Amino acid sequence: MSPTSRRVRTAAICAAGMGFLYRLNVPSPRPSDNLEFEPAGLYLVDTAHYGMDGVLYRWEPKVESTVSGLYPGNGKIVLGKEPKIFPNWIVATNGYWLPLEIDGKVCIRKLKNREMPLEYR
Repeated sequence: MSPTSRRVRTAAICAAGMGFLYRLNVPSPRPSDNLEFEPAGLYLVDTAHYGMDGVLYRWEPKVESTVSGLYPGNGKIVLGKEPKIFPNWIVATNGYWLPLEIDGKVCIRKLKNREMPLEYR
């Protein structure tokens, strides 16, 4: 296994906060959607200061489209990418959407290179 694929797989495991991620049959960007993305990155779920345990995954980039019971917990790292036409949203590697802000409060932020754990640099 190449170092790059090992890093991506490890990041995906950390992003889930449990075992391996399983690709579920959920709506996700398709090549036919012509979505353009920013380069993939690592995002930190940072919700403790709001009294939240994490951020629920979404079926689509709408706050009300929550996936019941599935969420990356506070302090977890999510591997994802930002579609250019949906600001403040990311698509995680499992195909679900996550909002970067809820009600104007930042709940997920992109990690800068110097903030990343050494194994992801």
